[in-house]
Amino acid sequence: MTGNSDNILEINSIEVMYDSVISALHDVSLNVPKGKIVALLGGNGAGKSTTLKSISTMLAAERGKVTKGSIIYDGTEVKNQNPYEMVTLGMVQVLEGRRCFGHLTVEENIIAGAYSRKLSKSQIKDELEKIYSYFNRLRDRRKSQAGFTSGGEQQMIAVARAMMAKPKMLLLDEPSMGLAPQLVAEIFNIVKELNEKEGVSILLAEQNTNVALRNADYGYIIETGHVMLHGSADKLLNDEKVKELYLGISKEGRKNFRDVLREEETKKLA
Repeated sequence: MTGNSDNILEINSIEVMYDSVISALHDVSLNVPKGKIVALLGGNGAGKSTTLKSISTMLAAERGKVTKGSIIYDGTEVKNQNPYEMVTLGMVQVLEGRRCFGHLTVEENIIAGAYSRKLSKSQIKDELEKIYSYFNRLRDRRKSQAGFTSGGEQQMIAVARAMMAKPKMLLLDEPSMGLAPQLVAEIFNIVKELNEKEGVSILLAEQNTNVALRNADYGYIIETGHVMLHGSADKLLNDEKVKELYLGISKEGRKNFRDVLREEETKKLA
């Protein structure tokens, strides 16, 4: 089964269930064009992480399953693969919360990302030099134990480790979580650079709508397992509803798209 040649990822009307009882996603569809950054936006519990784990096949570890629809990655349907197979196909996920090996050094963490590539020592050295050219801060901390680095440095380690697998596509889950604005800007600058120079396609799940859209080409807003709105990043940044609901607080307090749509329907019927 093949997808559109312009898209590295196509999600078509998927539904996800946990424990065959809890419905987490409902008719979610989205595309990631080759070489682009797409932002998946929404609050906590909206379904962002579930969407990413559906793609990387990590749902099974949490007793989750795609029960309807299809996921096409680089022309191949994602169905019975496991996470290791997805990595060998060029799909790598950076999980929420960094997940570094705290007892290993920064450099040992990064090298672990190349496990699936079976590189020689000289090849690993060359790949590390390339990685450090993007992550200058990590070069200085390369011999430090990862567990004693800052949250921002651990996020950089997680992304650097993923890049050592030489992915065609990165799935980034909440890279800005818990970080100071300066570090968030630094990490997003690196992500943008990796996209432009290495050609890696990126699907980025974020609560920080402003920073995500300023660095993405396209965006999808998801709430309670439904895609509520999508469009180019510039269009969403300038959308009045997005400004009110995601880039600030309205005078009447925080709302969601479902509330707004219900209010608009009520006004039409009045």
